[in-house]
Amino acid sequence: MIASMTGFGRGEATFGGGTFTVEIRSVNHRYSDFAIRLPRTLSNFEPRIKKLIKSRLTRGYINYQLTWDIEEKEPAHLTLNEEVIRRYLDLFRGMNEEFGIEGKPTLETFSHLPDVFKQESQDWNEEDLWEGVEKATGQALDKLVEMRLFEGKALAADLLHRLDLMEKHMDSAKLKSPERLVKLEESLREKVRAIIDNDLDENRLLTEITYYVDKWDFSEEEVRFRSHLDAMCCTIKKGGVVGRKLNFLVQELNREVNTVASKANDAEIAQLMVSVKEEIERVREQVENLE
Repeated sequence: MIASMTGFGRGEATFGGGTFTVEIRSVNHRYSDFAIRLPRTLSNFEPRIKKLIKSRLTRGYINYQLTWDIEEKEPAHLTLNEEVIRRYLDLFRGMNEEFGIEGKPTLETFSHLPDVFKQESQDWNEEDLWEGVEKATGQALDKLVEMRLFEGKALAADLLHRLDLMEKHMDSAKLKSPERLVKLEESLREKVRAIIDNDLDENRLLTEITYYVDKWDFSEEEVRFRSHLDAMCCTIKKGGVVGRKLNFLVQELNREVNTVASKANDAEIAQLMVSVKEEIERVREQVENLE
């Protein structure tokens, strides 16, 4: 199956130290990029989290957020942050000496200042923490991948339908091609006769007509076009990471269609190629979102 690059997944893991909640969002991106938000105390897990994500996702812009709802084993133990208090006192003395501001700080003054008190954190075993983070991340990735595959299935059906439409348009153009060449040959003969009157070298005329018929013939481009269509169909049905390959094939389809349109010299075929290009543009937009 093919996968979209758009998806969302959420996972939770509860253990003795509380609950980890992981939310992962992904959108299309040319390569693989990350935005990872973690609690400060867990920032050392970022390399491991990236490695875990890369093992499941190949392309896309990945937004990862981890929250930790800590379950305290006992009431929080507050202590004075003596270093910060001394720094505040130095600043108050400096204000008095430098600016002549009178007065002394009181307990009430310090009660309104940040970081005067500090909370002693509990000690957690790093591997126990990682086990919870890994479990929550794995759940979120499972759900994200499931959503990406579900959307990829819908995209695959739409792409195959549009490729089929393109092939039918090219079939119509191919059916009109022999009749078109006959009309172009007759038109060329009449124009040459009108210019040269009756002094006409049939062999020379035949050579010129053959030259222009070769220029107007788009059978080679049609064969290559069908080859690219077949390659796209096979790639989509095979599944896996297909985005870059399909994007290349879309460019090649567009190149062949442009050449057919320029060679056609026929209003009906030109209109058919416009319809093909419209489908190619729709396919291009869909392919941009494939992993």
